Amino acid sequence: MKKIVLLFLILICLVSCQNSNQQTFVGTDISSVRMDTAFRLKDFNGRIRTLEDFKGKVVVLFFGFTHCPDICPTTLTDLKKTMVLLKDKASAVQVIFITLDPARDTEEVLKKFIPTFNSSFLGLTGTESDIDKVANQLKIFNKKVNDGSKAGYTIDHSAGLYVIDKKGSIKLHISNGQKPEDLASDLAKLI
Repeated sequence: MKKIVLLFLILICLVSCQNSNQQTFVGTDISSVRMDTAFRLKDFNGRIRTLEDFKGKVVVLFFGFTHCPDICPTTLTDLKKTMVLLKDKASAVQVIFITLDPARDTEEVLKKFIPTFNSSFLGLTGTESDIDKVANQLKIFNKKVNDGSKAGYTIDHSAGLYVIDKKGSIKLHISNGQKPEDLASDLAKLI
């Protein structure tokens, strides 16, 4: 009987040790999904950027547009709060906003808009075909919708975030509305 109890205790210890090595995230772990995360876009300073520029950092990708009335500014505000929660670790994270509206979101517009949330955030733009290519690679839905406003249109789009690890591999999808505390916890595990 003692041998059975001892074997059972050893088995429990082995299972416990195995589970402790696995990281759990609030966001969805999509590391097993094959996605092309490569891009070649211009930042708001006119510099061509690729994902390779950010190796060694955890990258948070967000697609949106500056004329967005709600989701985009709310998400950027949540990312700003996330960076505050990360404290010293925040410098190991690069937030990248990729516009889905390159016609209106020029380098100058992005340069005024994006740093108002956090000076380390980067805004990227390009030609419409450049943007469409990256959005398609990452399965980002986006569609211009005539809204009758003075601007003439808005853009319906996917609202989640993609997190890319320090090696440049896609790791997480974060759903829209995720709490900054949860996002900070997930990012801290990848730093």
